[in-house]
Amino acid sequence: RNMTSTSCHVCGAPEVEPHFGGVSCRACAAFFRRYFHSKKSVISCTCQIRYQNSHPCRECRIQKCFEAGMNPEKVQVKREKHPKKLKMELAHASLSSASSSQSPPSLPISPLPYHIVSRNNSTISYIVSTWGEVQDKRSVLYKKRFDDLTYYEACVASKIDSEIMWNVCEYIFPQIQSLSNLDKNAVLRNFSPKWSLLASSIDFERNCHLYEDVVTVDDYLDMIVKFYSGSMYGDNKISPKEILRVFEPFLTYYGVVLVLPMNAKMFNSIEYMALAMLLLFDGAHANISADCSKMCHDIKNVILRELRDYYIDNGVDEMRFFETIDTVNHVEKGESKFIEELLACELHNVHIHEDYRLILHEQKF
Repeated sequence: RNMTSTSCHVCGAPEVEPHFGGVSCRACAAFFRRYFHSKKSVISCTCQIRYQNSHPCRECRIQKCFEAGMNPEKVQVKREKHPKKLKMELAHASLSSASSSQSPPSLPISPLPYHIVSRNNSTISYIVSTWGEVQDKRSVLYKKRFDDLTYYEACVASKIDSEIMWNVCEYIFPQIQSLSNLDKNAVLRNFSPKWSLLASSIDFERNCHLYEDVVTVDDYLDMIVKFYSGSMYGDNKISPKEILRVFEPFLTYYGVVLVLPMNAKMFNSIEYMALAMLLLFDGAHANISADCSKMCHDIKNVILRELRDYYIDNGVDEMRFFETIDTVNHVEKGESKFIEELLACELHNVHIHEDYRLILHEQKF
């Protein structure tokens, strides 16, 4: 691969800076730092046994760092202020050999998976504290049961929730601030339905107390009728029986096929954040520019590498990586069901937000 003087001398990525005596991107600088802070024993090159077209192994990457002029003597001694805090720093690593197909128990919780310097050069500690504030903001959106809202109000809450996530990502990936408003809005429109499905799993346990009095099937069906009938225009309401016939299968699908299985996987906050960002930065989003698509694709690759490295560094079975990525596919299938629900809402005069109407009319499939 040809690399210009403005490209990382290790991986070829743009937006380079001087690091440790060489010139590299922040991802490779973070990898170089972590390599000399890691207590792992040195392993041999694994490039020959890795997947076709995958990235270089850990040992080959460190050799490229040396060739780029990076000097381990310039790496600061690791601080011990928070010795047990899990950190996911931008890195590039190989998958470990499969040892078991059984998923491990839930990993220790760490609020954010990325050690990327934000636009104000803050540390990972700042990003961690920001995520705590973000969760507080999100909790304000979901203090009511869904049948105490209208469909329109639920759309607005999901839209605000998506924008909160975008604001977090601007600190982690400051390059997204260069996107046009058209691209940003298109990305958020594409992300919002998928995020609402993933967030339902994230918030499942926290919101359970809101539904303590829903103990029978009839209680559940009454909620559905109340939610959709309260969202219909004026005198154009359909009967409770018709509401259940049309809309109950959608909510049952979301709960049984998506939310409960995701919740059963016991993802921690790092995994949920990785999933959210993989859904947000999808280069296949509808109605985005070629430049935006490429940026999303590049960021998505960073997230995948970061997630792999997190599992490897913490000795997690590699099958957990595939299980996590497979969840993205399930959520995307759920998005198709979500589009069907929007169509049903249009046909039965359910008041939806204009952004959701745009989602419905964009050529996605």
